[in-house]
Amino acid sequence: MSNIVSFINQKGGVAKTTTAINVAAQWSQLGKKILLIDLDPQASATRAIFGDNEFENTIYDVLTSEIEAKEAVVHSESFGIDVIPSEIMLSGIEIILSSKFGRESILKRGLAEVKDNYDIVIIDCSPSLGLLTVNALIASKDIVIPVCPEYFSLKGIELILETLKNIHTGLGHKINVRGIIISKYRNRRIVEQVIQDLRSNYSIPVFNNYIPDSIVVEEAHHKHLPMRKFSPKNPAGLALANLAMEMWA
Repeated sequence: MSNIVSFINQKGGVAKTTTAINVAAQWSQLGKKILLIDLDPQASATRAIFGDNEFENTIYDVLTSEIEAKEAVVHSESFGIDVIPSEIMLSGIEIILSSKFGRESILKRGLAEVKDNYDIVIIDCSPSLGLLTVNALIASKDIVIPVCPEYFSLKGIELILETLKNIHTGLGHKINVRGIIISKYRNRRIVEQVIQDLRSNYSIPVFNNYIPDSIVVEEAHHKHLPMRKFSPKNPAGLALANLAMEMWA
């Protein structure tokens, strides 16, 4: 795995942020030095980790070249990771970036000075395939795709793969898809059929550890704790821990 990996899905509500922050916390427990970048204007990862805290410096300031990335890094003791937080101002960043030279590579250039300080940099992408997400993809060599096992997941993956193809063709950057993460899993026949379709229709690995649907995960967010601290023996907590191990292998 390269040391920058994006968690991406243009569809919201697929537990992308939940997976990203909990995998990050689990890797930290394994002794890895982790930086998580919240690249979503909704700032879901930032709020799940830090609550309502506001930060003087965010990823918005990095992308607008007002500060260096290292100036925006804050540490979370509860998760054991470094974070570059997000803010609502990020919602208008694409208009600002669109007129800049090399606009697709602004994040990559911004992270160049800090990425080698970490074993892994995780980018929690916004639920879109716009310029913000393209910046994440250009900065990354690897991506993972969290999906809820439903029919529309198949269509969403096709859009992501088409975007990767266009980036490779147009910008000369090849991105490796490490695998598909099954989130909000329920043991039902239709769910199993969708997972089977994912495995048979795409030449992309599907991780073996599915994350079950659980209200306890949302409760952990409200307490600003990773599942490994809030409820490690909960089925979702165990699955996230096992997924992190599987992904690192």
